[in-house]
Amino acid sequence: MKRRTSLAKALPSASALKRLTPDQLCWRTDPEVLPFETTAEMPAHPFTFGQRRAEAALTLGLEMKEAGHVFVCGPPGTARRNLIETVLARRREPHTPPRDVLSAYLPVDPPRAYLILLAAGAGRSFQEEVDRCIGLCQETVYNLLLSPAFQSEAPPDVNDVARCIREAEERLDDILEGLRGDACAPDALAYREDLKTCIRRTVKSFHGALALFGPRSMERPDMGALPGAIDRLSAFRVHLIREAGNGRAPLLFESHPTLSNLFGFFVHRDDRSDRNPWETVFYRPGSLLQAQGGFLAFDFEEAVREPGVWTHLKRCLKDRRLVLPAEEAGGPGKVSFLPPAPVAFETRLVVWGDEAAYQEFYEKDPDFSRLFKLRADLSDELDRDEETVTRILAFLKSLCEQEGLPPFHRTGAAAFLDAAAELAGRKRKLSTQWEALADILRESAHRAVRERSPVVRSAHVFHAMEDRRFRRNLPEEQIREMFQDGSLLIQTEGSAVGQVNGIALCETEDHAFGKPFRITAQTGVGRSGIINIEREANLSGKLHDKGVLILHGYLRERYARNSPLNLSASLCIEQMYSNIDGDSASLGEICALLSNLAGVPLAQGLAVTGSISQKGDVQPVGSVNEKIVGFFHLCMVRGFSGDQGVLIPQANVQDLMLPEPVLKAVGEGAFHLFAVQTVDEALEILSGLEAGRRNPQGDYPEGSMHRRVGDRLAEMTRSLRDAYGEEDAAEEDG
Repeated sequence: MKRRTSLAKALPSASALKRLTPDQLCWRTDPEVLPFETTAEMPAHPFTFGQRRAEAALTLGLEMKEAGHVFVCGPPGTARRNLIETVLARRREPHTPPRDVLSAYLPVDPPRAYLILLAAGAGRSFQEEVDRCIGLCQETVYNLLLSPAFQSEAPPDVNDVARCIREAEERLDDILEGLRGDACAPDALAYREDLKTCIRRTVKSFHGALALFGPRSMERPDMGALPGAIDRLSAFRVHLIREAGNGRAPLLFESHPTLSNLFGFFVHRDDRSDRNPWETVFYRPGSLLQAQGGFLAFDFEEAVREPGVWTHLKRCLKDRRLVLPAEEAGGPGKVSFLPPAPVAFETRLVVWGDEAAYQEFYEKDPDFSRLFKLRADLSDELDRDEETVTRILAFLKSLCEQEGLPPFHRTGAAAFLDAAAELAGRKRKLSTQWEALADILRESAHRAVRERSPVVRSAHVFHAMEDRRFRRNLPEEQIREMFQDGSLLIQTEGSAVGQVNGIALCETEDHAFGKPFRITAQTGVGRSGIINIEREANLSGKLHDKGVLILHGYLRERYARNSPLNLSASLCIEQMYSNIDGDSASLGEICALLSNLAGVPLAQGLAVTGSISQKGDVQPVGSVNEKIVGFFHLCMVRGFSGDQGVLIPQANVQDLMLPEPVLKAVGEGAFHLFAVQTVDEALEILSGLEAGRRNPQGDYPEGSMHRRVGDRLAEMTRSLRDAYGEEDAAEEDG
């Protein structure tokens, strides 16, 4: 078949109908429609996130106690934490009465730690009452030591010593019985009773030392150790670790949700000596206790990566009791003591994570959905309407003022909106990846400051975006070099039978780009059907396997209505040595297969992306912009011939946000984009032949692509009949 001289001359009506114009390839903001010269002149607009669905879920979680805990689900960079903080700051009424939290440690038998929850304001009163009691006890013992019975130089009178000790004990009993206060909570009562026991036991140890004075004792015992031991009564004091505050529910963010940071831990100080017989133990409260009665927010994915966190947290959430993990109360080199008794779990959790983390726990852990009943979904894009534009401009103005950056000129603001659309990857959407937008804003402002410009203009934003791509596209550049030096084989000119160019999406952590590849098809006489070489080599994913299987259905629908389909074919994505998945190559694969059957060459200056249905409809694919740019760069480096371009699904036209070099090349006719809805339209553009429609008798027109394919399949069936006999040849491939 003679190669056509120009793509524009082949099938002018069909190709012109499907060829896209530059104004269909991108959305650009007209700076003149912005009602300001610089963002400094903008009226003050409060910045809002525009995430109505997420805000509604969070608000319900605030208002409804039975709603359970909240999972804010969204991709990184969508300001999940900022949204939580903003919504909770507006409404934060406590669901339970606020509580004061106190902790203590007593060397009872066995030693024991205490957590005490009291009504708001009662915590400090209880602490002061305990301090007063301990102070009176110390004062009583000191007064005993300063009495004449112990200060006289002469040998002490035994009766005077016994009388002084008896009076001191009576005074201590009166003080301890007076330790009541207003604390009636069980934890407070348990601590109070154990405190009395510890003080009495300590004072008795003092009395044992004093009882060394006897009738036969003519020497005074060493009294130096007693004052230090008396001071140790201070270690029995209770510590106020959180006061209820102003009545608003507390809101805490835990940046490092480890087991000890969430639940708290005990600090052990072994300072025992002759004067100090006990170990000192302090409790450092965790964020769950500090947020008691309020809200605690943290990154769910970080928490579940920490050993033991999810297991213990889930147990506490299910039981609604806050229990200190056993490993935080003891361990190597630590004193063994009883952990605090469980206290009521009155903290509402607001955690954030991405879709993958939510789905993983939702499917694998039945308790997860019962505990986190509310899911607040965040989107990384919003509709491109006046409200969203105003929101992004408000973000722009606010960040410039907060960080002291130069204001944006209207051209810079328009370019910033274009950058938001480019990040979204769809011309009808604007990105809400606030962290990425903030980075673009800062880099653009930095360029303006470096050039001593008082405002940020469109050129600064454009160069910031270019610099951003350059820093991340090293893998893309390396692949282009492999095309240039011939390591990767692909044609961008001429035509070939059974061969077409496809485009794969390659992704790194922060960059995605299109990589052109060659799709080849080989056919022969047989009944093995279509062999997917990637599948046979264990390099094909489930979606790619599905796309190849759909090709079987398409062939049956087109060519096996009245006769058996006898075919042996193989499909290969050449020089693809890693796993490949997705069905976006199925349009290219069917075109290569039909080209080989018909013996009709396809244009190699065109690349194809799109999936197909069994009926031959072309379906949309993802990342269409990156794929187009990937093939465009290859053609640009090799030199435009005027016949190069990309075929995309018609449904993807609304997603096009292509950079300026592509728009310029399309406008000049150096590069072409075609939108197709069916396999037939793609075949006509690639081959220059009419695809053909069936007549009432079910036959295709003479010379059409489908007629040639049908004739070849009939010829292959006759060859099978001649080789194996009529009965075997009539069996359709199963």
